[in-house]
Amino acid sequence: MPFIHSRGNPMSRIWLIFERPFSTDSDKGFMCSGGMGFAVQKMLEEGGISIGECFLCARFPDTDVPYGSVSLDLDTYKPPLIFVIGAAGSFYLPELRPQGKQTSYKSQLDKYVGSLMKCDRLQWDHWMMPLRDPQDLMADWTERNVTAYIDIQKFKDELVWWKKHGQVQPLRQRTLISHEMDTDEILGYLDAFRSCVALAEDIETVYPHGKGSKYKGIHPGMPVTFGIASSPEFGISFNLFRDTPAATREVWRAFDRLHSGGATIIGQNFFNFDSLFYNMMGFSLRRERFQDTLIRQHILWPELPKALQFLTRQYTRQPYYKDEGKGWKLSQMNDLRHYNCLDVCVDFEVYEAQEEEFKQRPHLKGVAA
Repeated sequence: MPFIHSRGNPMSRIWLIFERPFSTDSDKGFMCSGGMGFAVQKMLEEGGISIGECFLCARFPDTDVPYGSVSLDLDTYKPPLIFVIGAAGSFYLPELRPQGKQTSYKSQLDKYVGSLMKCDRLQWDHWMMPLRDPQDLMADWTERNVTAYIDIQKFKDELVWWKKHGQVQPLRQRTLISHEMDTDEILGYLDAFRSCVALAEDIETVYPHGKGSKYKGIHPGMPVTFGIASSPEFGISFNLFRDTPAATREVWRAFDRLHSGGATIIGQNFFNFDSLFYNMMGFSLRRERFQDTLIRQHILWPELPKALQFLTRQYTRQPYYKDEGKGWKLSQMNDLRHYNCLDVCVDFEVYEAQEEEFKQRPHLKGVAA
């Protein structure tokens, strides 16, 4: 293939970095000038970004001579917003590199695609977003539309912020209380939450996973920590089981009093998971007060995935974090509680965004109530 030139003005605030040019680019000799380039242009336009606002380049502009000056150009022009496409992402973002023999860059990309991320090689303030290879997107039209209308639209909003403020938009600041709290501190928070209109809640459980365990795969799990968020910015996580029976009774009674009020209870898959554990433990929650973001997604977007990982990508700017809840140990309970706090805060943020969509489509609100 002949040398393929970059496209656009390198002073552009949005860059698209591909691993290599498309084979259809060879006729005209510059990036995204053929059929696949037209597909990229259409996705950008559907996401609200003109291709004229972008600089498009490849790490390896000539497949016969694997050399490119992209890194030098990045240091020179310092773009604040960078799409890394397909395999190019694994060069700039360590999180996308294969983790052991059972993973590939594509499996890692599946988790982080659409996330706002930082590249430790770049010494200026920026956001970098990994996207799937357009050739893969053409084989999955749903994912192609998600890329255009969610991921690219998210970067469009980042560009609008940058133009207004002259800097990249910071992530939402959250206060996550994840240390080992004493009983009085827990009681103080539970009492304060009684005045809240809505609370997001989530239970983290531990499952038998030993090779010889006869309960593996059939045990429902044991609740180990409970998360509550009073807003997208504030959440706590704590253990209902305290050091003494007397302290445990105090916390359980306070927890039950909290749910005897009129607050809306927000949860992800709350009907089929969390509420069952609450019932098992003797807490009485009125199901008519539940707002399950999974069910709400079924109503708003029945064709899209329903997991909180996807809802986070769809509705928030929170980077992918779900791996934080895997592989923890009892000695790392602070890490699990931090993950639990983040889960409830993110779910609260998703709920608020869904509420805005229900306002725009009021005919669906009665279905969700």
